[in-house]
Amino acid sequence: MLQVEQVETGQDDLGEFLEANPRSSELHDQAEQVFWGGVTHAGRYWDPAGVYITHAKGAYKYDADGHEYVDYWMGHGSLLFGHAHPTLVEAVTEQVARGTHFGGNHAGEVRWAELICRLIPSAQKVRFFSSGTEATMMAMRLARLHTGRTKIVKFAGHFHGWHDYSAVAQTGVAAPGVPAGVAATMLVLPTDIEIVEETLASDSDIAAVILEADGAGWGAVPLPPGFLKRLRELTQAHGVVLIFDEIVSGFRYGPGGIQALENVTPDLTCLAKVLAGGLPGGAVVGRAELLEPFSPGSQHPIIHHGTFNANPLSAAGGVATLNMIAAPDAQIRIYDYIGNLGQRLRDGLNDAIEEAGLTGRGIVYGRGAVFLVLLGSSACAGLPPDGNLYDPAFAPQLSKLEIQNQLRQGMSKPLKTALRVALDNQRVQFMAGMGGFVSTMHTSADIDRTVEAFGVALHHLKRDGVV
Repeated sequence: MLQVEQVETGQDDLGEFLEANPRSSELHDQAEQVFWGGVTHAGRYWDPAGVYITHAKGAYKYDADGHEYVDYWMGHGSLLFGHAHPTLVEAVTEQVARGTHFGGNHAGEVRWAELICRLIPSAQKVRFFSSGTEATMMAMRLARLHTGRTKIVKFAGHFHGWHDYSAVAQTGVAAPGVPAGVAATMLVLPTDIEIVEETLASDSDIAAVILEADGAGWGAVPLPPGFLKRLRELTQAHGVVLIFDEIVSGFRYGPGGIQALENVTPDLTCLAKVLAGGLPGGAVVGRAELLEPFSPGSQHPIIHHGTFNANPLSAAGGVATLNMIAAPDAQIRIYDYIGNLGQRLRDGLNDAIEEAGLTGRGIVYGRGAVFLVLLGSSACAGLPPDGNLYDPAFAPQLSKLEIQNQLRQGMSKPLKTALRVALDNQRVQFMAGMGGFVSTMHTSADIDRTVEAFGVALHHLKRDGVV
């Protein structure tokens, strides 16, 4: 069994956690026999262990030891409508009874694509995949084929899945297991529009620029004001394909994603998460001529297979989800609701930081229904105490590389672990210990419960000298 002595900080909280979660600890021990680290996703690894979930409903999930949590992981951001929403459950259940895999075309995939084209400004044609990683990988390939060029520009801290091209974290530096030749095709830049302009002007072999449309790390590092608009102008001027990674932001902030909110239309958009209502599913959408290589009559065809592309279950979940998003009252019923709750949550968490006497050592920020937590003096230095990084008085600072680096580095690992354990003990879960997503199933009472739990967690972290 796991021992309290394994972690140096937050001993009281850790002891409480291990005592309250014997079944999760047992499952973690079993998992370590078959998985390195005991997990199947790097973001779910916790030292000494995390809780094991048995089921979830609405805004809550339940672990193997019988505890209920207010959940803000929300399926890594894929569950706009919470866990097991009745409309999705009905749609997927009906599809299971009709069949899970036809090995052929079906009406559900057509309806799914039609809804995407109706909602996403850049979507003229659609190609389905099983994940966001597959979508970004194919988007880069399409851009290279379309332009006849080799290199892709990505930005520091922006995440586009785990494939080889995305894994290059620094220009010319290959990640473990990635060939140096692959890394040489990736240019990793800071989000400095002048550097982007100089790079595009000096290198004629750039096929595409890809970025998270809401900023690095699902909005952890917001883009400088006007960055997307100017980037669109520069890529058009140099014949470079602009790819928006809206895997997290797509359908999260509004029906049309960041591109609709910012009125900037990319050439290609990568979608996943909310796209399939929490089931596996991804897509590349965009200008028809860029996706033309998928046509059987193309002069330069891409032969693209994928056993689970537009799987009937994913399509059923996707159609049910996008139908709700496409409803005439969606802005008020969905996005205004979760946006207001998100702001209430951010305000409440920032008030808890102030009440704990941690002003200058903690902020909570974000946009719409998304929130991110920063704790630690170095992590918060120079940032607005109310967490409003989008305030016109502060937003220009986002163009400074030192601010970008500070936000990208974020909270230290020991602080994340200590906060996660303290919140688990209060039966609230933030995604990866640093924030999360409000769903339509969260209520004002859930927000109040979360703020109270966060206040208790801060008190414990302060008591233990962690923050």
